[in-house]
Amino acid sequence: MATTRGRIVQQNQVVYDQVDFFQPDGFTRVTGLTYSTVTLNAFFENVPQPWFLVNGIGVSDAQVAAGSVYFNEIPTNPGYYNIRWRPNAVGYWRLLVTYTPGQQIEAQDYDVIQGLPVVESGLSASFLKPECE
Repeated sequence: MATTRGRIVQQNQVVYDQVDFFQPDGFTRVTGLTYSTVTLNAFFENVPQPWFLVNGIGVSDAQVAAGSVYFNEIPTNPGYYNIRWRPNAVGYWRLLVTYTPGQQIEAQDYDVIQGLPVVESGLSASFLKPECE
């Protein structure tokens, strides 16, 4: 069984997603998985990448670095799994997270775009006389 989703995300921004794995009944969630009990295949422009699946527990968003996908069970919701990663190149990315014992693959597609430049907008006011500036 495989599940696929697609998203547009920005380069060098932390991407949050969830992966779901179920018991053979198709409804009961698998609990207690760790980064070492699932596997990762990462592709950029359909070329395999040497990215690693690592433990995401205790890792802040500022610590999320390109080259790794951070995986953990959401502490308050057993059976729900979080992945975070930081795409470092513009283009098509695909992440496959595989739970082999349950014969399940979560396939996540991403179109990574260049981050939009910050453009100042809105009202600009000055309370100084022009000759005082």
